[in-house]
This record gives sequence, structure tokens and C-alpha cells, in this order.
Amino acid sequence: MTTAVGATRWRVDAPYVGANASKAGLLDETRRFLLAYSRLHDVAATRQELLDGGLPQRSRVTRRTITRLIQQRLVRWNPPAWVLADMVAFAAQPTLDALRAALLLHVSRQDALLYDVVQAVVVPRWRAGERRILRADVQRFLDQALGDHPEIGRWSHATREKLAGNVLSIGRDYGLLTGTAVKHIVEPRVPDAVVVHLDRLLAAEGIAADARAAHPDWQLWLWEPAQVQTALDQAVAEEAVA
Repeated sequence: MTTAVGATRWRVDAPYVGANASKAGLLDETRRFLLAYSRLHDVAATRQELLDGGLPQRSRVTRRTITRLIQQRLVRWNPPAWVLADMVAFAAQPTLDALRAALLLHVSRQDALLYDVVQAVVVPRWRAGERRILRADVQRFLDQALGDHPEIGRWSHATREKLAGNVLSIGRDYGLLTGTAVKHIVEPRVPDAVVVHLDRLLAAEGIAADARAAHPDWQLWLWEPAQVQTALDQAVAEEAVA
């Protein structure tokens, strides 16, 4: 399978960007991308198919924007072939639980702002028993982060508003939140195959085996280390039986 050439960039460690201000989770479009990629085995060919009508949007400009954002989220970090193979398998499943959980993981790892909003806004509210979350909560986080991220100060009020809304919409699209105008935090459904996927991802990134259960990436699913270890043990046991 042909992807981008270069070193794998496991996660973004960069200034916040407003890329998510234009689109939310793009769940259906991402699934279409992955299923097309499973047939074509080439990112460039997949991109062209989506541009030429493989997406339902009528405007070619919109299709180009969507395709560019999907590539940014899935392939521009040069993932190993097994990562995309897993994502294709998740996209082909009859339910979307695995794809949602995997996208919450990967899109967050490739977007520092989204990752930090989950870790600094969603997770503490969940732990405190607070389930309601608003755009104002994200705006408050942006205000507090301005000192470490001066790029926030260069965004217009409209961009900040749209970004705050779309960050929450991404969480909803990927199973972390529910609701429309007012959203509520829920624990995502994470199939065993996605648990194994993240454990393998952390191993490939160089995280030691005895440190992986406590890694903050699991908190993207609102999991604590004991829950992680239980899920890993269960996945290993089921794999052994299979």
C-alpha cells in the first residue's frame, strides 16, 4: 500500500492550528476514504477518486477541502502500513464503534488543540462527575492557554467560536459526547481490536510495556490505568482463544 514517504511523526507537538475550524468529524467521508483506499492501495489514487465524485458534496472545492483534512488526519504523519490496515478493517465493520474510537485517538494525536481540550477540559469534568460541556468551556480553556500559545491571540472571534463548536462536534462524532446545542460527556464504546491497536501504537512509538497502561492517550476514551489493564488482559485472553 502506497502512503507518504518519510519518518513517522507519531503525534503533533506544535502550535495550535485552526484546521478543525472548517469541518467537524467527517465520519462518513473518512469511512469512504478508507474503503476506497482498501480497493486502490494508494493514497494519491484515493484522493483523486474522492475529488472526482467519491464524496457526496456537490462542490469540488468542498471535496478538496474535506479530502485534504482527511489526509492530514490519517496519512500525512506517515503511519506504518499496519495502522492504515487496521483503520481500513475498522471502516469495514458493520457498526461504527471501532472506527469512531480509532478516529478519536488518531485525530487527537495529530491535533494538539483537540488533544489538550480532551485532556484539560473533558477528562477533569468526567472525573468530577460533571457531564455537561459547552462552547464556553472550550473558550475558557483558550483564554487560559493564551500564555503558552500566543497563536490563539491571532485568531478572530469568529474563528474561535467556530473552532470551539467544531472541537465539541468532533467529540460527538467520535463517540465522546452526545447532544447538539448542549453536549454531554459519555464514555466511548471501544472494541477490543481498537484497544490492541492503541497498545501496539504506543509500543511502536517506544513507550515501555510497564508504562503503557498509564499513558495519557487512554484518557481520550476516559479510561484510567486499572481499566486499561483490564481491557488489555481481556483482549489478550480473547486473542488466545481465537
